[in-house]
Amino acid sequence: MRFYELFIAFRYIKANLKQSIIITTAVSIGVAIIIWIPSINLSFMDDLINRTVSSAPNITIQKELDTFETNKELFAEKFKGENLLLTDQVLTRKRKIKSSRRIIQQIKNIEQIEAIAPFAEGQALLIRGGEERGVTIKGIIPEELKIIDIEKDMVKGRIRNLTINDIVIGQTLANKLKVDMGKRVKATGVSGIPISLKVVGIFNTGLRAKDEYQAYVNLRTGQQLLNIKTDVSGIGVKVKDIYKADETADEIRTKTGLYVTSWMEDNKQILDQLNRFKLIILFINFLIVSSAATSITSVFIMLVAAKSKEIGILKSMGAENKSIMVIFLSQAVFLSFIGYFIGLLGAKLMIMGYSNLLESSGETMFSTQVPEFKINTAYAVLAFFYSIFTSILASILPSYQAAKLKPVEAINA
Repeated sequence: MRFYELFIAFRYIKANLKQSIIITTAVSIGVAIIIWIPSINLSFMDDLINRTVSSAPNITIQKELDTFETNKELFAEKFKGENLLLTDQVLTRKRKIKSSRRIIQQIKNIEQIEAIAPFAEGQALLIRGGEERGVTIKGIIPEELKIIDIEKDMVKGRIRNLTINDIVIGQTLANKLKVDMGKRVKATGVSGIPISLKVVGIFNTGLRAKDEYQAYVNLRTGQQLLNIKTDVSGIGVKVKDIYKADETADEIRTKTGLYVTSWMEDNKQILDQLNRFKLIILFINFLIVSSAATSITSVFIMLVAAKSKEIGILKSMGAENKSIMVIFLSQAVFLSFIGYFIGLLGAKLMIMGYSNLLESSGETMFSTQVPEFKINTAYAVLAFFYSIFTSILASILPSYQAAKLKPVEAINA
């Protein structure tokens, strides 16, 4: 590339300011959309996945539910000849794990496992004055805090070292029960025996389901409420790599023969939606690239037609076909650089504006907290290559046409 080629290219950009602005605008709009849409949606998805993973075990080990059909056969055999009313509600129940220590010993040496803790979880009713709320009670031990990262979400009090008289509830649940720190609530589980518990902590995970319907108690309290004595309803596991949870769950299933689920299975719908969204983004990007390329090509074709005499003069002075192409391609690359940085700035401003709009409402569809929106690096890099590639591709045909012009015909045109 020679100096005079760049000099002429910049002169053409300045002389044809209107066309230059059109090309830059086409590129910047494409860049802004390519960065903004994925950044917003992927920030939502990442925030939802992070909150989901941090507030629940990566892997849960349970015994399979006793099914209606299985128990119907057992009851019919045991009480043969007797008239029994067998209903789905009576015959379907959750089975308990009686030997959690043995199971923990079986799986603790699996490479991906970072922490293990048994729990007692089930439905209960919390009562405070005239307010009643159905919740999921989870009885935990201190090791549970290595599995769920709930401590960072505590807005009041503590969740560590819970005694048999303590309870920790979500912010939304506390508001609905009209209860605060140090106050007492009555909890009633399947045992039917009410237990008075003191609120020692309030958390806010940002997930509606957790903040309104989840409560934590000491493991012994949970066992008492659920009437399971010293048994547990499940074992929670944290893994080193959350995206290897499925593989680890399969390994645990093979070793124990129990019902094992991973967070990826439990949130399959969210992950499938994320994958579908990525395909939609690719399609949108294709439409943007096609539209921008068409606009740029049209502008350059008009520019070549307008500059045909100048091109003829340059060729008559000895300019090679290659030099003519370089002049027009240089314009495309330079304008694409400008368009990229304008588009990047535009995407940043759009993300900030969208974030401020959500903060004014204070919540989103799935969360009571607004995610931290930031530019997605991968799509910012993609947008850069898009801007360069689109501009060069769109200017190749007009540049080739310009290079093929014959000097005499071009001057006389």
